[in-house]
Amino acid sequence: MLMTKSRLSRRQIAIWLFSFVLFMQNFCIYVNLCIADEILPRIGNAITDRDEKSLPSDFSTEYSAITKEIILAAIELERFSLHYRRECLKPSVLRQIRFFCAQEAGAAGALTFEIVGTKQFNTGRRHPLKLSAPALRGAFTTSMITSIIAGSGSAVELGNNAWDQFQNKRHGYDPPTAKKYVLTKLATVDQLLMRRHAIVETYNGQPGYERAVLEGRILSDLRNAFVEEFAQFHSGIRSYAAFTNTFYLTNIATNTVAATAAGVAYRATKQPKLNGPTNILFIVTGALATASPLVSSALSKYIAWQSCRSFLDKVKDWHPMDYTELSADQAKLEALNANSSGILIPQLPGSERLAIYMHSGELFRKQLEGETIIMHQLNKVALESSFLGPVIGGLFMTQGIIGTVGYYKYTLRLRPQINHYFSGAVVGTVGAATAVVATPAWLITSLAYEHKLRKEKRLPRQLIQERLEHLDELEKVVLALH
Repeated sequence: MLMTKSRLSRRQIAIWLFSFVLFMQNFCIYVNLCIADEILPRIGNAITDRDEKSLPSDFSTEYSAITKEIILAAIELERFSLHYRRECLKPSVLRQIRFFCAQEAGAAGALTFEIVGTKQFNTGRRHPLKLSAPALRGAFTTSMITSIIAGSGSAVELGNNAWDQFQNKRHGYDPPTAKKYVLTKLATVDQLLMRRHAIVETYNGQPGYERAVLEGRILSDLRNAFVEEFAQFHSGIRSYAAFTNTFYLTNIATNTVAATAAGVAYRATKQPKLNGPTNILFIVTGALATASPLVSSALSKYIAWQSCRSFLDKVKDWHPMDYTELSADQAKLEALNANSSGILIPQLPGSERLAIYMHSGELFRKQLEGETIIMHQLNKVALESSFLGPVIGGLFMTQGIIGTVGYYKYTLRLRPQINHYFSGAVVGTVGAATAVVATPAWLITSLAYEHKLRKEKRLPRQLIQERLEHLDELEKVVLALH
């Protein structure tokens, strides 16, 4: 009986020992799991934060601050450039119509003289005594008055240009002041870029270095893009101003000579010896009308080239912009941003947004420049500066040559002399009629085109306003970065 109890006690003790060991094993496993749940996340976070903590906090702060400063400086430059454009692009329908009326008056007066002259000279070449001197005097008077009106119209527009330039200078938007301002701001941006480059190179080999270098390259590309854009528009502004002012000056000279020729012709009805000088003045008038658009165009092209080179020569480290390269860098930056987080600047959409803006803005700039060029071209045509300008001037010059030959070759032979005047008047009628028809036709075309652009919100001023609003939005995004 005692043996049985002793054996049972030992069995129970063995069972209890086994149960205790099993309990302790499970307990240890439980404790290990609890410890793992608490410690492993800390270890993982430590590993994740290692790259971020490997860079000093002052570096990240300085890097973020200077990058923001560069972007904001670029926005400021772009905003000034757009305001400069808007102030220099002040289309005025009233101004177009005013100049058109003055020039149309001059052309109509010339056509009146040519028609009356053709009729009277046609009669006089057969019956010299039937030629009506009063009719010719009336035609010459009309031509003289309308030539004075046309010349005065150009003088008014020249004065208007001078006033606009004075107003722009007061507000700092005249070409010399704008150029000086942009060069000063570019020097500031260049200094910021150099500081940024020095900061980045200090931490060469650190996490995020490749991305920082790529961002720097994009910022430099955007700087060059702005330089190129401003140079083109700045030279365009000066070129167009040179064209219009030169045209107005030569147009004043042309109409002054034309009015003088009409006055001398009036006196020639009583003093026939003045017919020779009258026709010589017709030659000079035609030559000026022919040369006016050619000289204006040649001078404007030279001014455009000289202004562009003068600006670019003062910009350091400039090279032609390659938007394909900019697009490729932006794609690389986007890929790096997708594969990295929490490096240098936790969120830096500013440079990306600016890169995307400038890249898409390439098409915008082309559209803006295209519309501006077309508008200027239509204005030039309205100024009779296209192909018809030299043609019309050449016809008037031909009339003067024929009349001069007729007078000096047949000074004492009235019929062949008047026959030459008739032939010249026919040629002059074609020139005057062309001017009368062409001026309103091109004015209507210009106004219709402007109306179309305005309706589609594609006028240069409308596009500039839209872009300014885009810049304001972008600036808010950059300022919100920490």
